[in-house]
Amino acid sequence: MQIALLIVLSIIPAVVLLWYFNKQDKGKPEPKKLKWKIFGWGVLAAVFALIIELNVEELYRYLGITQQRTFWLYIFLTAFITAAFVEEAMKLWVVKTRVFKNKHFDEVMDGITYTIIASMGFATFENIFYVVGGGFGIAIVRALISVPAHALFSGIMGYYIGKAKFATPGKSRNLIWKGFGLAILYHGLFNFFLFTQSALFLLVLPLMVIMGLHLKSKIKQAQFSDHVIKEKPEGLTFKRIAKVIIATILILTGTGSVIGSILLNQDPTSGYTGKDIIYAGIFAAALLAISYFLLRKKTKHSPPQNSP
Repeated sequence: MQIALLIVLSIIPAVVLLWYFNKQDKGKPEPKKLKWKIFGWGVLAAVFALIIELNVEELYRYLGITQQRTFWLYIFLTAFITAAFVEEAMKLWVVKTRVFKNKHFDEVMDGITYTIIASMGFATFENIFYVVGGGFGIAIVRALISVPAHALFSGIMGYYIGKAKFATPGKSRNLIWKGFGLAILYHGLFNFFLFTQSALFLLVLPLMVIMGLHLKSKIKQAQFSDHVIKEKPEGLTFKRIAKVIIATILILTGTGSVIGSILLNQDPTSGYTGKDIIYAGIFAAALLAISYFLLRKKTKHSPPQNSP
């Protein structure tokens, strides 16, 4: 019974993300049968990737590259080659061989849609593999971090696959390589920060914020290319990224201060009182207000019609 529940919990994150990104595809609807097919190939790609990764790990051991002897080299290779390169290559293989030339792949946004579907099939298999062995704690962590990260890595790559579909052969290859390279970079950094088992893992949060902004920008660009939206979207700027990261840190700090003060108030030895909770709430409200002004987009006012 517990295993069945863990399997259900492993599947739910992918279902939620597929529903969300399906809503972003506002152009021509994709056939359900084809989407299920790509999801299934994503699951199969995860099996192939696991076999390849086990063999790569054996090669590392043969070369004397182990976590105990060469820690930093080992986690770098594991993060960028064993995981990022192999896994993103398998997702790219699924989209390129199973749907890229299909007549229903007729919009730039389809590159994002089908690549995310393949990535969610991949992530679902991977999630079941880890969650059944790790339990409910792992299920929660992976639902909030690992599964969404797979959608972000691959969704960004999918934009370039979508653009490649309608480009000349030479430019098409360059676009695919660019998307593949970005997916490996993001995926590799994500894994590297986690694999260090140090304070570097805190960098995963701003990295996910950056990836989220990047994918959101690419979705808007794809929608513009497909004539779903008429106004050309603004490009993603470092200023916008910095504002969102700072706002995220402020929100988490404020939330943490309130939760921390409530927990300390329950400990009679801490000396925390109800006033401290109120002060923490005021502090959190101030941080939320700052975050709001950081994230607020200025409204562009059009000039009066009778103006010169």
